[in-house]
Amino acid sequence: MVPSARKELRKGLSTPKVPKVPTPLNVIATEHECDPIIDVQCNGSVLRGMLVDGGAGVNVMTIPVMRYLGLKIDRPTLVTLKMANKRVIRPKGVISNVVIIVMRVSTIVDFHVVLKEDGAYPMILSKPWLTKSHAKNYWGEVYMTIGVHPNRQKVPFANFVKSSRGTNEYEDE
Repeated sequence: MVPSARKELRKGLSTPKVPKVPTPLNVIATEHECDPIIDVQCNGSVLRGMLVDGGAGVNVMTIPVMRYLGLKIDRPTLVTLKMANKRVIRPKGVISNVVIIVMRVSTIVDFHVVLKEDGAYPMILSKPWLTKSHAKNYWGEVYMTIGVHPNRQKVPFANFVKSSRGTNEYEDE
């Protein structure tokens, strides 16, 4: 066989390997018309409509939620956060060792506190919370499980239509 013909034949038979890229969480949530939203208990209060964001590196809460829960910032922070809308903000501080309860599963995490206008959601539970709560995500099925066996809990995501400013249930009166 002529070398140039052999080269063309090989080119037609082999297909380049394309790595599979995981679908981003926000694309999956949009496809299902459902944000990964859950209700949580914190400091004796039930908070409805809190976002679970597996792409975020820190847990975030707004100042009105912090006040609503009776919490106080206990240490400053030097980090800056890049929000989903591409804005870069500096949190006001960190609240350490906050107990979050979801479906009887208790987890202790730290929260970075931001101004109300810097957060579209009152609270964002991120990778540290997902890791500590032993979460297994079933984003395509719109639920996750948390906790350890035999006490794993199935947590469905709420169908939640959010305004552009988020909920104002925790605003100062």
